[in-house]
Amino acid sequence: MTKFASGRAASVETVRQARSFDAYKRRYVRLGLCYPCAAQAAYGHQLGFSLSKPPCHACQAVVDTFPVKRVNGWSSWSPRHGAKLSAGLRPRKAI
Repeated sequence: MTKFASGRAASVETVRQARSFDAYKRRYVRLGLCYPCAAQAAYGHQLGFSLSKPPCHACQAVVDTFPVKRVNGWSSWSPRHGAKLSAGLRPRKAI
């Protein structure tokens, strides 16, 4: 079990949270982040960017191009917060 910065214990991750984490991580890998930074970005979406580690030096240039600015050196590419999906990341339409 993980503890938050406030010292309170976090509950066990649900299947839905795990799938959401994996989806965010895959999206950030497709946008050009390395696997560790993509995982930190996914954690940022789940727990808050102030609790995630800053991106590595190589990924910082990519992160700086993301439209939604966050704390701790992060920017996000979240459609929930106004970012537009690029053509390569748009959901495929069902046929």
